[in-house]
Amino acid sequence: MSFLNGLFGRTSLEPMDTRIYDDAAALFNSAAAQNETADGEEKAKISSGSACDALPGATGPFGSKYNPVPVNGLFGAWAYMSRLRSLRTGNAVFFHLAVRHDGEALFEVISRSGNEVFDLWFSLYHPRQSRNVPDGYILEKEAVFPRGITTTAADFPAALYGKIKKETKRRLHVEVADKNSKYIDVERAQENLRSLRSERDEL
Repeated sequence: MSFLNGLFGRTSLEPMDTRIYDDAAALFNSAAAQNETADGEEKAKISSGSACDALPGATGPFGSKYNPVPVNGLFGAWAYMSRLRSLRTGNAVFFHLAVRHDGEALFEVISRSGNEVFDLWFSLYHPRQSRNVPDGYILEKEAVFPRGITTTAADFPAALYGKIKKETKRRLHVEVADKNSKYIDVERAQENLRSLRSERDEL
């Protein structure tokens, strides 16, 4: 499914409008194109990294601090998580950046119900995204709608839909977002995130 199919079904548009969304979908699903948007220093680190599905010598569950998901920068993490779904329910996940330190990033990830919250760690300096997934999750064949942000939102996931559209405009030059991000149970998610953060601080 493309942005066009997701937004408008199969309604035909003028050629110029079609190109805008087709270009956005192509960028959203091409690690090579994403890497071209990185600044000089980060681009060099990404291009010189190893193309791998898991880090050699990593330990622990995939996506944990000592076994982070290899991706091509924050753009790659954004695209990867926008394809991630629960294997049990089929539901999408939503996310924001919690911590970034040099080549590693921690995202807080939630379900729309707010019942499921978890940390997901990434190793950022690789030329492509991993094809592996955390236990209990699957990757969609292609990314269609963005479902989170690569910045930190103190009130996450409040008003996430608008924040996603803002990031999508910056990265893909169109304003789109997964509409389910409007209907997250914010209160429940924030309550469970507080517990997650408390547990993390105790480690």
